[in-house]
Amino acid sequence: MLSSIYLTGGAIDAQDVSGLGPIDDWRSLALTKLQRYGLKVVNPLELAWNEDFRIELNDGIKQRVSRSLELIDQCDGLLANLNRSSYATAMEIFYAHRRGKVVTVVGQSPFSPWVLLHSQARFGDVDHALDYIIEEQPQITPFHWALQHEGYLAERYEQLPPSGEPDYKFVGGELPVLVVAPHATAFWRDGEFQEADAFTGTIATLLSRMCRSHSFYSNYCCVADPCMYLETPFRRAFADIVRTGRVGLVIFLMGSPWHESPGLRIYADQRTEDLASRLRLKLMAIEPVSKVGIEEDLGKLHRFTSEELGVQAITLKMHKRYRMPRLQPEAFMALTGALQEFVSEVGSELSRSNA
Repeated sequence: MLSSIYLTGGAIDAQDVSGLGPIDDWRSLALTKLQRYGLKVVNPLELAWNEDFRIELNDGIKQRVSRSLELIDQCDGLLANLNRSSYATAMEIFYAHRRGKVVTVVGQSPFSPWVLLHSQARFGDVDHALDYIIEEQPQITPFHWALQHEGYLAERYEQLPPSGEPDYKFVGGELPVLVVAPHATAFWRDGEFQEADAFTGTIATLLSRMCRSHSFYSNYCCVADPCMYLETPFRRAFADIVRTGRVGLVIFLMGSPWHESPGLRIYADQRTEDLASRLRLKLMAIEPVSKVGIEEDLGKLHRFTSEELGVQAITLKMHKRYRMPRLQPEAFMALTGALQEFVSEVGSELSRSNA
């Protein structure tokens, strides 16, 4: 799984802390060196997603802070430049440490006891800090990352989005496969409150990290079920992403509760039957997979994707026992591994066919 590093701290002249000669700033140095060794760099001064999928953001103060915290949640480690004091940098260090991230600091010694307590490594120059990160590769396992991410998402299950913020989140990738979790958080349908399909949004995002697919999931409680009501911000943003032409397959991840028969179920139309059969073979290594029709209301978004947007779509319904990694870790990781293989294979084929 690709290790990702969040950058924080004021810009300084990199020639002051590096022997590589003058460059624009330390962020450029970090970006160049870390990417050279296969790490992903998240710079909060830029958009977090792929350049081809830019989505406008409200530039309000609250939105910027929320966005930064979300980006930290998506990363494995944080590199902080303390050569210029900043309240924001100090708070981001504290937040990242509390979230279990590996915090590396660059600054002048002696370091504050607060910095010593909330960081794993401290250096006097950027080069040594980058060498440490490259050697250590701060990276948690997919299993533990999933627990962290769902913990962050669970805080928003029943919370309506703050004013000006969307109730969805998009993470861009490279493969032309979009994994969608419309019920990752709670939602309302016909005036009745419905609980979240736990871990569907986390699985979608985990696939994005492991095989560089795109993911799109509800990020706050939705006032209208995105699967049933098409005139929602969720559906409009989803349609905009698909219409960019960089998506060749959409996989909807849905949950089924305890009272339904256990197992995995796949819904696909004739256009995607071959792909659905391939996914079914992957999942049958775990247990038999049934082919079923989808409920009329829940199938609206699927049919909209296939019929109006003209993109192949598959819906996978997963029993709750596959979405309880703390109690059923083997089932959760087996399912995630099978989906990773399928998305990687199909995504690579679609990329080659579009080249």
